[in-house]
Amino acid sequence: MEHRLLVASDGSENALRAAKFAAKLAAAAPNIKVTVIIVNDILDKIKYYSLRTPTVIGEVDAFFKEQAQEALDLTLEIFSQKGVKATGVVKMGNPAKDIVDYAHAEGIKHIVIGSRGMGSLRGIVLGSVSSKVVQLADCPVTIVK
Repeated sequence: MEHRLLVASDGSENALRAAKFAAKLAAAAPNIKVTVIIVNDILDKIKYYSLRTPTVIGEVDAFFKEQAQEALDLTLEIFSQKGVKATGVVKMGNPAKDIVDYAHAEGIKHIVIGSRGMGSLRGIVLGSVSSKVVQLADCPVTIVK
């Protein structure tokens, strides 16, 4: 039986630690199918700024898609180094919601995600992506510190 594992990443130090953890799991159990997901919410955030002309939005979109692809490539390399085949997907939207929606739609059995510090005011008021994923997911979620 195939076990589907989703690794959420943004290329940050915490996310890469989570990917290393997931790569060790997958290397130890060859029946695990790994997908790495990157979700960027910049276009959702930029809609609140007055400089959001089509040209600016297009340039910002292109820049962040490139950044997302770089984060994906960096994360996939971790799996490659462990001899684990992993696929990747990049989405633009709400990170927590899109991670959970993707997991549900694809029959994912386990999500691995990095933690992040709750030091910022935004983190204290709104909560982190990892904690929202835990609240929304209908499968086990492992948060790696």
